[in-house]
Amino acid sequence: LAISVKLRTNPTLLSSWNLIDSLKFSGLPACTYAVQNVLIQVAMQHLSPLEFNLINQSKLIWTAVFVYFLLHRRFTLVQCSTYNLLSPSVFTCNTVAMAMLMAASLLLSAGGSGSSGDHSDVSSTDRFYSGFVPVLVASVLSGFGAALTQLSLQTHARDASLVTAELCVYGSLFLLANMLLQSPSTTSLSFDGWTMYTLIPVVSTATGGLLVGAVTQFAGGVMKSYSLIGGIALTGVLESILYQKALTNELYIASGLVVASMYLYSSYPYVAPPTTPKTKQQ
Repeated sequence: LAISVKLRTNPTLLSSWNLIDSLKFSGLPACTYAVQNVLIQVAMQHLSPLEFNLINQSKLIWTAVFVYFLLHRRFTLVQCSTYNLLSPSVFTCNTVAMAMLMAASLLLSAGGSGSSGDHSDVSSTDRFYSGFVPVLVASVLSGFGAALTQLSLQTHARDASLVTAELCVYGSLFLLANMLLQSPSTTSLSFDGWTMYTLIPVVSTATGGLLVGAVTQFAGGVMKSYSLIGGIALTGVLESILYQKALTNELYIASGLVVASMYLYSSYPYVAPPTTPKTKQQ
């Protein structure tokens, strides 16, 4: 739909498109996003909603790391020797933000069986290896895919709607091929067990993605962080109400760490130092 609208305003949108460049710039991130989604589904079966939401925010760290290595965009965590004297407050805030995210992840990973919700009967081992590890790997893949997509959009100046469509198509083909290669006893294309409620997370996730994109585009990254903070608070409230169990102290502490880190990271972004003109030697 978005491409159809773009074609009306820009009829030459597809004139420069070719399959080789499309696979080169969108094939790998599409596969990473597909694997990421599978890992997320596995993790959600072994973690409470708030635990998953909090640990998933560690993708902020990996996005910054991969953007630094692939696009050479600095973030204040790696500037301690070059820029902290010019702007120590920015360096301190962003370093603390990264440390808060890592501390929250470690706190939740070591929380044991004290999680709230209907996952209290999950053993600590299953919770760690089938819950924490998959969502952490998914966060790494999310950061890698985001950096590759940003490289495609900014460095190679590709259209955002076209890249989005390519990611959807290639990701779906990757998952479909994976299902076809598996034995019939381990996979099935049956829709048994599907109800109208099955569409709720699909629609809500898609709508949330559109809203986050709109907020980022029209209101900026700081307002986006506020919306994500509100999402964390809403997740905690709904989890407590739906499961009728009080949140653990670890979740309260981790929530505070993640909320504070997101605020600091978005409020104090990296600003390049002013360039001083070189004086000509007499």
